[in-house]
Amino acid sequence: MTSVSVFDLGRALAEIRGELDARWRAILESKQFVGGPEVGEFERAFAGYLDAPDCVGVGNGTDALILALKALGAGPGDEVVVPAFTFAATAATVEWVGARPVFADVESATLNLDPERLEAAITDRTVGAIGVHLYGQPCDLDRIPEICKRAELWLIEDAAQAHGARFGDRRVGSFGDLATWSFYPSKNLGCFGDGGAVTGRSLELLERVRLLANHGAKTRYEHLEIGINSRLDSFQAAVLNCRLPLLDKKNERRGKIAGQYREAFTGLDGLACLAIDERSRGVFHQMTVTTSRRDELQAFLAERGIGSTVHYPAALPDQAAFARFAEEASDFPVALRAASEVLCLPMFPELTAAELDATIAAVREFF
Repeated sequence: MTSVSVFDLGRALAEIRGELDARWRAILESKQFVGGPEVGEFERAFAGYLDAPDCVGVGNGTDALILALKALGAGPGDEVVVPAFTFAATAATVEWVGARPVFADVESATLNLDPERLEAAITDRTVGAIGVHLYGQPCDLDRIPEICKRAELWLIEDAAQAHGARFGDRRVGSFGDLATWSFYPSKNLGCFGDGGAVTGRSLELLERVRLLANHGAKTRYEHLEIGINSRLDSFQAAVLNCRLPLLDKKNERRGKIAGQYREAFTGLDGLACLAIDERSRGVFHQMTVTTSRRDELQAFLAERGIGSTVHYPAALPDQAAFARFAEEASDFPVALRAASEVLCLPMFPELTAAELDATIAAVREFF
């Protein structure tokens, strides 16, 4: 029996070990553990990759969201529209800066923010929205920015799962006022610890993010406003400098794996793959399927040594942390159903043909 992990970081490490060892030795010798050449190199390279004017490396993806929200001025009395189905940080950071997260349901086909529900959620207190590129598939970057522009709202792209994804001829991260990134180890572009970044179209906004991430100081001990300490460290930047040149090739491999999954599951009664927007080119951070028999399928796969995971087992309005912000459950039917049906199958670029075949065979056997 072939055992299949849902994710295997060790194979990614093996590919870059030689270069990474050299970079880490240089950091140890230079003693530039915070900031330094590795961080500057990555910020320039990632900005260039995205065709963005700048990139601010920060401590993690959650800090990236907090800093973006603060840079855009979100605070007490404000409302920010967020998807009802995503990772908790997308909404928690809104509350963290003193604003109120307002949930909008997601599209049944993609599980990304539904533009119509976004528009319906806007009030005279709404200042902005966060569009998540869930599972590496871009949200509707035609309609969502247009709705925000018409309502005079800012837009943050939560691109934590979408490194390298495109909508039309542009990479995601260039459509909103700011974009936030996580480099958690399991991401398409991941480091070997915590890391994050903020990019965007406005140098002025990005300079404000950089200021806020450095205790509100441009120079040491001269604090212009209240900030936090959130920095991408040199060791993690070195990992990203090794992995960024490989990203497009790795994303292409993910796409091929996803294509094989989707072809094998076509016509399978009781199982569905999420729709792919023909205007976009996603990067399959996850290979997500939906089935009303999700828990049974996951147990069946586990018995056969096939890993799987659930992203996410509860819609945000169902989480205790957000109870005071939630409306009636009937307002989020798609998000609530998704939480009971989504299952993420093994998906990483180093997945072997034998592992992929074993996973497909097990799923097909179940149905």
